[in-house]
Amino acid sequence: MKRYSQRSGHTAMAELNVTPLLDLAFVLLIIFIITTPLLTSNVPLNLPTGSKNSTPPPDPKSIRTVNIQRDGTVLLESTRIELPVLQQELTAFRDSTPDAAVIVRADKSINLQQFFNVVDVIQQAKIERVSIQNATP
Repeated sequence: MKRYSQRSGHTAMAELNVTPLLDLAFVLLIIFIITTPLLTSNVPLNLPTGSKNSTPPPDPKSIRTVNIQRDGTVLLESTRIELPVLQQELTAFRDSTPDAAVIVRADKSINLQQFFNVVDVIQQAKIERVSIQNATP
């Protein structure tokens, strides 16, 4: 038996049909999944060697300055020093000063590998606070 309504046969549905909305969402998801890898490009680079370490800003009370000159000469404060001796000096400095910090000042025309060699020596001395000084324009 059919139930008859006293209203007319053409009534508006009170429900929203979400099937087309879900179809649209899945199509957009597929488009983003396909296009996202195309947006990132992998550029082949020959990067210098060095280890990665994030450091907080140095404490102004316990800072040593390491300078790298244009010809690759390394200076601790204003004294010329070799890299193994620099590591020994910085290790002794860290042992005597708990909040040891180092500022690295390098000439802009030096080889990048020379810079990373000095940074590696600082990290091998286990000094966690390192700042790189640059010129302000």
